[in-house]
Amino acid sequence: MNNNSLTLKIERAISELRRGGKLVISDINSGMSVLLVASELIEINTVEMLSGLALSRPSIILSKNRCNAVGIKDAIGPCSILIKSDWTNNDILSLCMPLTGHKTPKIDGALPESNKGIVSSCILLLRQSRLLPAGLMTIISNVQVENINKWAFDNNLIHVNTSDIKSYEKENSNNLTMAVKAKVPLAYTENCEILIFRPKDGGNEHFCLVFGKNRALDRDNSLVRIHSQCITGDVLDSLKCDCGQQLKKTIKLMADADEGVLIYLAQEGRDIGLLNKLRAYSLQENGMDTVEANEDLGFNDDERLYYPAKEILKQLKIKNVKLITNNPKKVEHLKNLGINIVKRVPIKISPNKHNKKYLETKTNKSGHLL
Repeated sequence: MNNNSLTLKIERAISELRRGGKLVISDINSGMSVLLVASELIEINTVEMLSGLALSRPSIILSKNRCNAVGIKDAIGPCSILIKSDWTNNDILSLCMPLTGHKTPKIDGALPESNKGIVSSCILLLRQSRLLPAGLMTIISNVQVENINKWAFDNNLIHVNTSDIKSYEKENSNNLTMAVKAKVPLAYTENCEILIFRPKDGGNEHFCLVFGKNRALDRDNSLVRIHSQCITGDVLDSLKCDCGQQLKKTIKLMADADEGVLIYLAQEGRDIGLLNKLRAYSLQENGMDTVEANEDLGFNDDERLYYPAKEILKQLKIKNVKLITNNPKKVEHLKNLGINIVKRVPIKISPNKHNKKYLETKTNKSGHLL
């Protein structure tokens, strides 16, 4: 399968999961195939439907962090929990997500899974879909792996392999192309151009702003900010975070310098999506900090990947970067991708009463240098 076909197939699978549909996922190495449904979108007959189709009892699959949140403290990776016959949909949902007013059922046993196994790939696909990293998974016991393509086709189901899921994010970024560019005068400067990048076969669009009268994109030591989307902060001027302030301060800095590239990635909520970010906000109202809330939902503190930024910098022919960031982990991630960062440029933001705890958590738990 070529790269374009791979990304298109995973995009179709993501769309199917997000509308509550079921997928067939196969692991060629183990010879196992499963049905997968997003837990947060299950319906009253989902368990019986999966059982009847695959001829085996469904399990709940949870990320490591969600396992820890429901009391499976020794989990070193994702786990699967066989669904009991007397569990209601609310019992299932309470294991998969924080559910107000419903007691989580007792877990008699959870099977730990290898981080390289099929459960891990299912959890990864759910995260790529910006869904909670929890699902209903059923082993397809009545079909050999060599016949699974035909079985999926006959049942009108999308079929993907674990290898496709694992390579999707990198391959999708490699398929980015610059779709359009246009001048965009800003409040701080008229010397600005916007460039839109999108994958050839769907997926998230990213953009960048290029500052400077000459806008020479092959210069060394370019001033660069890689900024992840934050609708609440960037658009609504939310006081809960410092994202909007960092964005505006970066734009002014680049306008004053008459040079720079601001890469704006579609990675809302540290790449857990807007819905899940607001779920985390709700948990924070009950006393959790940002890290605790993300982990209670089953996510990592930061799910962002920077493959798109690498590809955009490559297409702009920028080799050496002065990176505007307070996050040493971002510097490390980019260096691991082969981006040469010659200098880290800090960006100072004054706290307010609403984001004081947020900024303290950034410093104490996420390692930001504020």
